[in-house]
Amino acid sequence: MTRPTFSLIIWFALSLLRPDVPVFAQNQSQFDTNPPVQIQVQTYPDKVFAGHDAWIAVQIILHPEWHIYGNPKGPGPGLPTVLAVHSLPEGVTADHARFLPAEKLLEPDLGPDEWVWIYRKKTTVYLRLSTPVGLSPQSYQIQLHLQLALCRVGVCMPFKTDLAAPLHVVSDLSAEASIPPSITKEIQLTHAGKTQSGSQPTDLAETLSEPTQKAISKLVEVPSLKPRAVMPSLEVKGLVKAALFAILAGFILNFMPCVLPVVSLKVLGFVQQAQESGRRVALLGLSFAAGIFVVFLVLAALASFAGYGWGELFQKQSFLIAMIGLIFTMALCLFGLFQLPIPHFASSGESISVQRQGYFESFYKGTLATFLATPCSGPLLGGAMAWTLRQPPIQIFVVFSFLGLGMASPYVVMSFYPTALKWLPRPGTWLIHFERFMGFALLATVVYLLTILPENMRVWIVLFCLFLAIGFYMWGQMTSLSDSSRRRIAVRLLAVIIMVAGGWLSLKTLPSTGWNEDLLAEAAESASWQVYTEAKLLEAVQGNRWVIVDFTADWCPNCILVERTALQDQQVVETFRKHNALLLKADLTRENPPAKRLLEKMGSRSIPFLALFPPGENFWQPFFLRDIYRARDVLRAFEMAAEEE
Repeated sequence: MTRPTFSLIIWFALSLLRPDVPVFAQNQSQFDTNPPVQIQVQTYPDKVFAGHDAWIAVQIILHPEWHIYGNPKGPGPGLPTVLAVHSLPEGVTADHARFLPAEKLLEPDLGPDEWVWIYRKKTTVYLRLSTPVGLSPQSYQIQLHLQLALCRVGVCMPFKTDLAAPLHVVSDLSAEASIPPSITKEIQLTHAGKTQSGSQPTDLAETLSEPTQKAISKLVEVPSLKPRAVMPSLEVKGLVKAALFAILAGFILNFMPCVLPVVSLKVLGFVQQAQESGRRVALLGLSFAAGIFVVFLVLAALASFAGYGWGELFQKQSFLIAMIGLIFTMALCLFGLFQLPIPHFASSGESISVQRQGYFESFYKGTLATFLATPCSGPLLGGAMAWTLRQPPIQIFVVFSFLGLGMASPYVVMSFYPTALKWLPRPGTWLIHFERFMGFALLATVVYLLTILPENMRVWIVLFCLFLAIGFYMWGQMTSLSDSSRRRIAVRLLAVIIMVAGGWLSLKTLPSTGWNEDLLAEAAESASWQVYTEAKLLEAVQGNRWVIVDFTADWCPNCILVERTALQDQQVVETFRKHNALLLKADLTRENPPAKRLLEKMGSRSIPFLALFPPGENFWQPFFLRDIYRARDVLRAFEMAAEEE
């Protein structure tokens, strides 16, 4: 016989002798018409932007002389109050219900250890919802179930009811409402309760010693941080510095590995254009620059009105698949498989006949180069983005325009100053071989983009590329100008049908959401690194140890670079081990609301980013490193912390 069961038996026996000890009523009919409780349900904020969190508040108002039990209820007899979720919209997740501090009620007749936690008059139970970024803007209903025990002197009655909470999702970030400060303050006082089955969710208070529990029991989520830069000279505080950094960062983007294949093709375009009129060369260069500017304006709009950070487009599976298909198609063209309005600078015969490049062709090469640059965060870019993405839309557009200016500047200069082209070699047969090598470089880019996708999707994308190759081979090799118009139309129509049907057959096997959570979690848990969660960071407060949070993504090549150079450096690894550092990996390959929240609290919206939380009283004043950092920069953070002791 368990201790709670034994207590209930004693409690029931004493109730037969003393009328002031409550017993559970045999039925609920006495409460059907006029229960001594009122339930009110509200969602905060009442309008939420997809990808943000919302809180459901279930207010319980009790009639005088009645009370209900807390959760947990304490060692004495009774039934804890439980709020459970019955149904949620697809993609929405809910945490365990959270309860306000309760009043301690002693039962002296049952012994000094038989006390319980109770609520009188009224209380509120909170439950946090996390919405995915792709959630359709509309109104939803969250189905809940509330279970409690209504008690007063002499009687207790189990009470159950089903509830519905509204969730209004909006498509415009500016339309999102705010949570009243009084509600935010009250939520900070809550603690996680036990589930209906009696199991206790992973909660900070359950794992800490009693003194530490008292000190930090009010922590519900990561508090406001006061991040400190290890390299403060790279931080941005105003528009002028942001614009200057943006120009330089945009120029540096031309040399990022993601962009080099397309940029190299543009440079070869100047080799071709050297024989043409200065006016046409200038217009082609401006077309390329216009493509760059248009993409940066699109990125500015996404950042201003949809909350996108730098490189977040690569979290979108549809965008990745489109980029893979486009780059693979360009590679096929460079191998001479077909000719469309795609960069092609040399013919495939023995004699070189320079192809004339069109303005539209130059324009979309600029757009492609810019899209390929977005996973890269070169030097100076992170500091500029950290300040810019927290500003009003007009300043965001200004800084992104300077980014475009910096990236386009070399091509504008070469267009208007032909003398700058003298260092380029003359056209010749070497262009054919270089064109083919650029095709291989684009295929390498395809392979890199494939590694970003979950493993169970890659074979289907490769199959999709196979259908593209078959279709474009038919388009370019099975017809010629000597064929009749009817034959050319028929063959090319068949090629389009094969590519469309092949894409449908290949991509229909992909799940609707497309991301494999288990694979991502398994990768993040490799070596000594653990998957970042808010609970792990909060639990580390009492551990008196360093916490290192690495913000990374598979689509970010610079993240991989700093991990393999700085974070895997032997001296850095030894320092982590020496200080017993907790290593957490915040993977942003896909949507990751907890990691994104922490990154925003750190004042950043771009990666690579490394947060270093020192032990002790300065835990919530972490150091940080952004963009391309070195092993000695990581070690410098430990030295700065040691100087404070």
